[in-house]
Amino acid sequence: MGINPRGHSQQPFDLSADAAVFEELRACFPGGLLLSEESGLRRFGETSPRWRFIVDPVDGSDNHARGLPLSAVSVAVLEAEGPLALGRVHWALVGDLDGNARLIAGRGLGCRRGEAAVSVSKVRVLRDAFVSCELNHSAPSRRLARLLSRTRAVRSYGCASQALALVARGALDAHLDVRGRLTAESFLAGAFLVEQAGGCVLDLDGRGFEQLTDLHSTVRVVAAATADLAHQIADELDE
Repeated sequence: MGINPRGHSQQPFDLSADAAVFEELRACFPGGLLLSEESGLRRFGETSPRWRFIVDPVDGSDNHARGLPLSAVSVAVLEAEGPLALGRVHWALVGDLDGNARLIAGRGLGCRRGEAAVSVSKVRVLRDAFVSCELNHSAPSRRLARLLSRTRAVRSYGCASQALALVARGALDAHLDVRGRLTAESFLAGAFLVEQAGGCVLDLDGRGFEQLTDLHSTVRVVAAATADLAHQIADELDE
């Protein structure tokens, strides 16, 4: 195993997936910038780059290594310059590594799973909500534990892009990660899917994700099917 630019361990499949993504981008685009968790920033092609591809080749590497069906390739497409802000994403893809249909979204074009359009659920209150909460490397605060106890059900997947994709297609009603560890390659694509499927994504630090400049910048996120549910969760965590 090696170490990636963020100091995390790499499995052989991480490197293989990263190389496959890079070669696919080179084949499909005349030029661009790849910003990957596994290889950092790389430029490809002969033309001046218009697009920047923010990639986690295998989000949920630990799951994939153990044979758990909870991992994905995550790709967000932004213009070459500027912050890694959710509002600057033009296209996004979250692809299931187990061969199920991928989710793709384009700004103003909605979100699709294969050939079918998908949308978020209509759940507006916490007591009716199936909620995913990332807990890896952290223990829930008393406030978070109280919030989770009031939901209809709680899940934890260890793969942000997959959890967000489940919100986008209505299988989950909300996903929250308040650890302050979440970085752009793991959430930008999934959060964009949620927005384009009709949901609401909030930055609990109140900065609208404009502070993200690289893959070391972290955020706290609530993504929910409805604005009512997202704000209820945010307000309870902020009490």
